Amino acid sequence: MTLLAALCSRDDDEVLLSAAIEAEANCRDKDGLTVLMIAAATGRTELVQRLLEAGADVHALEPRMGATAMHKSAQSGDVQVLRLLLDHGAFIDQQSPVLGNTPLIDAILYKREAAVGLLLERGARTNIRNHWQQSPLEIAEAEGLQEIAAMIRARNAADEASVAALPLVKAAKAGDAREIARRIAAGADLEERTPVIGTLDDDYTPLAIAAREGNLEIVRLLLDAGADVNARIGLMRGTSLHEASYFGFSDIVGAMLSARGQEPGLNADLGASGPYNGLTPLHDAIWHGHQEAARVLIEAGAPLEARTHVGQTPRDLAMLYGYEEIARLLATAEAKSKA
Repeated sequence: MTLLAALCSRDDDEVLLSAAIEAEANCRDKDGLTVLMIAAATGRTELVQRLLEAGADVHALEPRMGATAMHKSAQSGDVQVLRLLLDHGAFIDQQSPVLGNTPLIDAILYKREAAVGLLLERGARTNIRNHWQQSPLEIAEAEGLQEIAAMIRARNAADEASVAALPLVKAAKAGDAREIARRIAAGADLEERTPVIGTLDDDYTPLAIAAREGNLEIVRLLLDAGADVNARIGLMRGTSLHEASYFGFSDIVGAMLSARGQEPGLNADLGASGPYNGLTPLHDAIWHGHQEAARVLIEAGAPLEARTHVGQTPRDLAMLYGYEEIARLLATAEAKSKA
């Protein structure tokens, strides 16, 4: 018996004992639903666990609406299955291409209060709108789901409170170097992180904020105190050096690179590349034509042959955007490296 046939028979013992579970963990029915989606939709926790262990693709989309196993589980409201999917790397805020619904929006629409609670607890964003431009809170209110609406408001308030409770982040955003120094002396956590709640500051450290805002004094205070210049930050998962390079703050780029050779956490990684596009700090500096920042990175030994996910070296990028002087700097540096 095939895995799909066993699954449709609703005989879970037969399914779990199926010799095909590893070989067919990603098979689909005639509508394109994977066995994981079917198991998730019907709340079959043990089978979901086995499928995930057998390599079922938690990110797979069904072909008609673009839903995932997370969407199916949110619709059914099974908290245990949702937890399993999240623990195996499912994207909590995945939007279905046709509707724009996230699992949280689906859980609200299907009135699955426990599922809403879990998703909020695990960090689902509350400000994502579907393709009808409805937010989770607006949907809950329109449907008269007062308990769910109250849960969303409580999460929003908790998010605001969590940001307000980060003293170094607050001071970095305000550009208050004196407060930064005072907080460092008092033992503040240098690696504070903002929660992921749908703002430009999502998952930023104080150092990344100071680098983005171009505040050299605060950057130096944080680096001298031991802030990790290589910490991956933000939704793009770059580093603070990416931030300084992207915005062309050559003095901050230099300050970060001058810390090299000290403690490991301060040894700026010139070759760090972002997982979304493969750009290094040098690529980022070139992107918007920041010649001086690019020069500082080149002289510090930034990798000249590093390629983005579309195959571009730093010089390729400079030539694409018409930054002739930067391209010449790179060509000269390449020639020296090969001499």
